[in-house]
Amino acid sequence: MAAPSAQTFPCPGCGSPLTVRAAGRTQSVACGYCGAVADAQDPAHKLLSKYASAVRYEPLIPLGTRGVLRGEKWECIGYMRRAVRYYGVDYEWGEYVLHNPLKGFRWLIESDGHWTFYETLTEPPLETGS
Repeated sequence: MAAPSAQTFPCPGCGSPLTVRAAGRTQSVACGYCGAVADAQDPAHKLLSKYASAVRYEPLIPLGTRGVLRGEKWECIGYMRRAVRYYGVDYEWGEYVLHNPLKGFRWLIESDGHWTFYETLTEPPLETGS
């Protein structure tokens, strides 16, 4: 499996450089400066939306960082900040997309200082038992 190709283009909202670290597999990319969301698959990189107020989250692992996890080398190629309200309580967490040319893609999730490393399933698990 080859490393994903990177692509840089100007933000359609403010002109700042936006880098897509998995070109061809990324649907959209958000600008950390102005809050614009650009279409990463459109050759013109058209503006899809723009947040009214750009909420800034600094990822604990900057994009492009390379490191070793469970004995394998990984590169952080994506980050999302997620939130949900459950019975009136707000929960937030960060999700990192990691890539290894031989192992593919994995997720590294951080929530309140706790970390979870996982691989998404491509097929449902096999049923066993009666």
